[in-house]
Formats: sequence, C-alpha cells, structure tokens
Amino acid sequence: MMMKTVMTAMCLLIWTITPAMGWEGEESLAELVLEAMENNAEIRADREVVQGLLDASEYAGALPNPKIGVGLLNVPTGSFDLDQEAMTQKQISVTQRLPWPGKRGLAAESRLLAARRAEAGLKAKALALQREVAGAYYELWFVTESLRLNGELYDLVSQLIHASASRYGAGREVQQAVLTGELELSGLTNERLALDGKRRGLEIRINRLLQREAHLPVIPETGLGLPRLRPSTSWVAQAERGNPRLEVLKHEVALSRVSLSLAEKESMPDVDVKLAYGQREDDPMGNSRDDFVSLSASFPVPVWKSRREDRLVASRRATERAALLNYEGYRLELPHLIDGVATQMATAVDRHEFYNRDLVPRARQLSQALVSRYEVGGSSYTDMIEAAMAAMRAELTARQYLRDALLAEVKLMELAGGTFPGVASLMHAGAEKSPSDSDPTRTKPNEGE
Repeated sequence: MMMKTVMTAMCLLIWTITPAMGWEGEESLAELVLEAMENNAEIRADREVVQGLLDASEYAGALPNPKIGVGLLNVPTGSFDLDQEAMTQKQISVTQRLPWPGKRGLAAESRLLAARRAEAGLKAKALALQREVAGAYYELWFVTESLRLNGELYDLVSQLIHASASRYGAGREVQQAVLTGELELSGLTNERLALDGKRRGLEIRINRLLQREAHLPVIPETGLGLPRLRPSTSWVAQAERGNPRLEVLKHEVALSRVSLSLAEKESMPDVDVKLAYGQREDDPMGNSRDDFVSLSASFPVPVWKSRREDRLVASRRATERAALLNYEGYRLELPHLIDGVATQMATAVDRHEFYNRDLVPRARQLSQALVSRYEVGGSSYTDMIEAAMAAMRAELTARQYLRDALLAEVKLMELAGGTFPGVASLMHAGAEKSPSDSDPTRTKPNEGE
C-alpha cells in the first residue's frame, strides 16, 4: 500500500513540474533597475558633469570681462610732483577684448557638443548598469528555479528510498537500490550547497549594483515569459537612433569639425580695444591743463604661423579623420553585432519552445512508464530514478534557454538604446527621480522594444 502511495505521488510530481507560484516579497526587474539608476553615485555624478558642461557652453560664448586699469603716467623722478610736467596724469582705462567674428559661437558650440558627448556617455553607462542588473537578476531567477527543482528531486528520492527500504525488508528489493538512492541524495545535497552559495553571491552582486546601504534579500519574479522576437532590421533601425556609443562617436565627429574650424580661425586676431581717460593737475602757476582721452587697439601678429597655427590645424584635421573612421567603423559593425545577438535570442527561444513542446513531455512519459513497470517488477530502481531525474533536468534545461533568451534581449536593449520604465528620464542632466515616467521603447520588463 505504501509503495502504491509513493508511486502515485511520484507520478503527480513528474506530471506537474511547472513554474512555482509567485511569492510575497518578489521584486520586479524594472523596480530594481530603476533603484539602481536612482542610487548609483557614478550615474548621478555624470549627470552633474553634463550639467556643468552645459553651463560652460554659455560661458564660452560670452564676451570676456572688460579690464579696468588705473595708473600714474609720466611722473618725474626728481620731485615726484604731479603738477610739474605737462604730461603727468592720473589715468583710468577700460580694455575690452573683441574675439574675431565666429570664434565665440564656435567655442560655445564646442562646449555644447562636449556636453552632448558626455550625455551620450552617461547613457552608455546607464545602459551598461541596466544590463548588469538584469543579467544578475535573470541568473538569480535561474538559480532559484534550480534550487526549487533540486528540492523536489530530493523529496522524491527520499520517498523512493523509504519505499525501497520497506521492500528490501520484505525481501522484494535488493540493498543496491537503497544505496543508489542514498548516493543520489548526497549528490543533490552537494548541488544544493553549491546553488545556495551561488544565490547568495548573486544577491550580493545585485545589492552592490544597487548600492544599497545594507544587504537585503532579493526574490525574483517566478512568472518570467519569453521575450518577443523582432527582426534584426527592427533592432538595427532603433540602434541607429539610440545606440549610445554611436551617439558618442557622432558627437566626436561634430566636435572635431568645430575644433578644426576654431583652429583655422586661430590666426585671425582678437582685438583689444582700450579707452583711457587721463586727468592732469594745474601747472605750478595755477593755469588749468586739459585732460587727455586715449583710444587704442592692439592685436597679435601671426609671425610664427607656420609653426603654431598651421601645425594646430594639421593636428585638428588628423583628429577629424580619426573620429570619422571610428564612427564609420562602428556604424558598419553595429548591425552585425545586433544580428549575432538577435540570432542567439531566437535560437534560445526556439530551443526553449522545443523542450517544452517535445523533450519535456517525452521525458515525463518515459518516467511514468518506468514507474508503472517498476510496480510490477518490469524495470529496475536505477532506471526509474534516472528517468525521473531526466524529466526534471529537461525542465531545468528549458528554463536555462529562457534565461539565455532574456539575457540576449537585455544585450539587444543595450545596443539599441532601449530602457525599462522610468530609466530614460534619469539619463539626462538635471534629471529628477520620476518612477512614474516610462520610456515608450519598453513597456514591459521582457519586451525589448
């Protein structure tokens, strides 16, 4: 009677291997990614850097501050009397530098492009952080599922050992079956210890990425679904608009061109205009003397132009060519990168569906058949337990392919510039915490739009 009960329980276990129901305290990936973006000090620091560069663009486009000067001119050293000589005067002056037309605009544009480049770099760093958090989260989900299946296998083998021990006592089972079951339990225990350590390590990694003040347990959602497959061309079109590295390289090209224009204007003189007023004392006889007003302009002469300005222009032209080559190289490489990752995701999805549709049901059928034969003495204990474990291993492999598909999707999101809800608003200078904001490129945690 006991053996029949155990066999029935085993059949039910084999035929109902499904993802676990949700647990209280589960945290969604979108919530964790948003927390990481809000807490990460490096992301926040980069936002301040971008804001500083934006402010610097206004500074670069403004006129230099005028200079005010005061002085005593032409004072005789014999007496130091201010009324002795007619040219002695007390002077106050104002000097204003007037940059060559176009220089201020180019300088402001250069600072603005540097800010945009830094902002694209901030976006790249944020997307890399998003990928790291998502990668650790999906790995933690897979380890959690592995632990759950390990526990179910352990319970199953324990019941079979108990049943085999009863049959061995009644003379209907050999001792080898009991010893084999105990060996399987030892192997499962060793696997559980390794999985527990890996789970703890992944929790620590997630807490580190989120920069939490204290360690908190992380419980991943159990009901993860397959990502929606999209053609590579769709990902490429999105990447051409949103890939952060492509944006950085594009801004570097624009910045190099502005820097070249500035270098070409370097030989054009900035003019210093000076207006001075000189006040003279009355002469020793009491006669009034007129005051002086002076207006002058000065500018540099490019005497060493061939060794200074021309060399600077040549350097900036080389920088522009290098920036163009880097941009073109990555622009041509990007579609192939996306195509490779999209192929990995599609393969993982296909294999996951194949396992769920074919291999997992077949493994369950084989296990059930061996259980039925074992009850009447038609199969060995070893064959039966190996079939039961094979069924659960097939289920675990199916989940492994689901994890691989989700990891590939997150990588595609990084390449295409896609974000989780609320993240896009935190990738700009002066961004406020706004969890309610969402990026239309991603409506759900497992949609790589």
